[in-house]
Amino acid sequence: MFSLTTNTFDKNLELTKRVSNDVITEDYIHYFDNDGFELSYLEQEYYRENGIKLSKILNHAGDQRPWIVGGDTNFKLDHSMVLQRWMFGGQAREQLEYKKKTFPQLNKYLCVVPKWGLDFALEYYNNDHWMEVLHIELDYRDYDEVMEAKDWFQNKLLSTDWPGFVKSLVINKSKWDSLPGMQQNDWKATYWGLNKAEFTHKAFK
Repeated sequence: MFSLTTNTFDKNLELTKRVSNDVITEDYIHYFDNDGFELSYLEQEYYRENGIKLSKILNHAGDQRPWIVGGDTNFKLDHSMVLQRWMFGGQAREQLEYKKKTFPQLNKYLCVVPKWGLDFALEYYNNDHWMEVLHIELDYRDYDEVMEAKDWFQNKLLSTDWPGFVKSLVINKSKWDSLPGMQQNDWKATYWGLNKAEFTHKAFK
């Protein structure tokens, strides 16, 4: 039902090339994502200048690559991706250090540290209803740790009996259906074998 792409993580996440000074403006600096992987306009400029391909998965611009693909009539992947947030070094960092005299908000950019993420959202549909089956969002600060986690999740996601899992969710619906928001996701993730559905790191230290 599902298969893997060849997309994986980069080990060294450092942007070193500078951008045109013309794009370092208030408008481009705004809307910095403190928690996730969505990029401000200024970050997008740095990523492109450093040869990093950006995608629009979830209508967000970022270094996010399809991970697991496929499905069937009943099971649909809303999204499944590996994500990366890059730090600033070299000439890029020197440029930001200089420009922060005019735009102090750039101090936050200078505090960005690398992080990697896994995001998987599976839904079930039939003629009568739909169900969010499993939605996990997990961040990592360590490359070896995220690669180990990626392998573990791939094996489990590809080996899970998803029709059987949905039947079990339906049987236990009274236990999770009345839970609010993320608590529903946590219940399903725990039932599937995790501690929780979501764990995020700040984009900076």
